[in-house]
Amino acid sequence: MADSRKDAQAVTKAMEAGKTYFKEKYDLNVEFTHHKFNPPDLGTDVGLYGHLTEDTDTEVFLLINYETFEVITVGVPEELIE
Repeated sequence: MADSRKDAQAVTKAMEAGKTYFKEKYDLNVEFTHHKFNPPDLGTDVGLYGHLTEDTDTEVFLLINYETFEVITVGVPEELIE
């Protein structure tokens, strides 16, 4: 992605999809605080980093395709998903 406006829109949409995913799949409310795009030659994925809304010490991670919004990988403390 070369255009910063497209980047920002992709991240915003991916964050919304990620929040919905965590809520529907794990019943968790999350806030993403930063992101990192994978290099273009590795695909169209963005890593979203953040924490639980009610517990800022509990970190979460989501790797999501910013074109299809398919979740690739999730990182959440194991005790929260058992």
